[in-house]
Parts: sequence; C-alpha cells; structure tokens
Amino acid sequence: MRHSGSLQKLTLAAFIASSILVLIAGVIWSVKLIPGLHSQATPQSIDLAIGGFPMAGNLAPDFTLSDQFGHTVKLSSFRGREVALAFIDARCTTLCPLTAQIMYSAKTSLGAAASDRIALVAVNANPSATSIAAVQAWSITHGMLHQWSFLTGPAAQLQTIYHAYQVYDQVSSNGEATHDPTTLIIDAQGHERLYFETLDSTAQADLHDQEVGMEAGMRQWLPK
Repeated sequence: MRHSGSLQKLTLAAFIASSILVLIAGVIWSVKLIPGLHSQATPQSIDLAIGGFPMAGNLAPDFTLSDQFGHTVKLSSFRGREVALAFIDARCTTLCPLTAQIMYSAKTSLGAAASDRIALVAVNANPSATSIAAVQAWSITHGMLHQWSFLTGPAAQLQTIYHAYQVYDQVSSNGEATHDPTTLIIDAQGHERLYFETLDSTAQADLHDQEVGMEAGMRQWLPK
C-alpha cells in the first residue's frame, strides 16, 4: 500500500511539472507572437500613409483666401485641374518642408504635360502667423514661391477651414502650431479622393517612398 501511495504521488508530481512546462511554453509563445503582430500592423499603416488613404469622394469644402502674392484665390477656381491640397505652418522648419518637397517632387516626376494639369495648393496651418509676408517668406525660403499657391487669411477663417477638412490644429502659448501633416488629392471635379500624412522622417528612403506614393496618387486622378 505504501508503494502504491508513493507511485500516486510521483504520478501527481509529474502531472504538475508537465502542466507548469506547458504554461511556461504558452507564455513564451505569447511574448514572441505579440511583437510579431505589432511588426505586421506597423508596415500596413506606413504603406497607407505612403500610398494614400482612399476617401469617400465628397465635394471638397470651398473657401477663398489670399496667396503669397496677395491675390484672392478660391479653391473651386482650380476646377478642371487636379489639386494637391496641403496644410503648411508658415513658421515650420521641420515636417512642413518635407510635405512641400514630396508634393513638388511627385508633381515634377509626372513630366511637364501631366504636371500642367495639377495645382499645388497649401493652406496656412498657423493661425498665429497669418500675414501674406509670412507665407511669401516661407515659400521663398523653401524654393516654392512660383511652384504653388500658399493661401492665408484671418485666423477665424483658417480655423473654419481646419474644421471643415477635419484637420487638427492647435497653437501653443508660445505661438508654435501642432497640426495634422495632411495632404489631400482633389480631382478635377472638386471631389476628395486620397488622403496622405507626411512621415516624421528625413531618411531618404522614406522621402523617396512618399514621393513615389504621391506621384501614383496624382497620376490616378489626372484629368483626361
């Protein structure tokens, strides 16, 4: 009887040890699997940021502002041409210049015949620096003076446009603007087609990928 009891104890101990090993193996597998899931999700969101998020095709909200030369410009006046519409902070020296570079390079890559059918338009994303001189100076500094229409206006009007386009834009107490690094592709009939977000990266590979992605988006919606 004592021998039988010892055998039962050994069997029970073996069962407990096996169960613990199974639990440990499960924990290790979960730890390995979770980073794998993250590594799969991250490239997908990056790919969408580069290639553009499809939009519902709603009519882009119209507005009237002043460009870097003081001319009155209405968004709907670009009908018949595709529009790449970006939100650019007139004081930004980091992310916004990347957006401008991507827009310009993508358009240039299409060649003269195609690029003539595309208008580059920027809305001032800093409602605390709204002067025409501010958007003109930014355009000169970044080589965009004659490459686009950089539009500005009263702070209240700019805020209305941010709201209409669902662009987050907040100015801190020191006048620094934080906003969505948004660029939209609007077709020749004025409908929103693609939405891009500039990656916060100066790596040449990232810039090249974004330029290629935006070029493809522009090509897709070129007017016939």
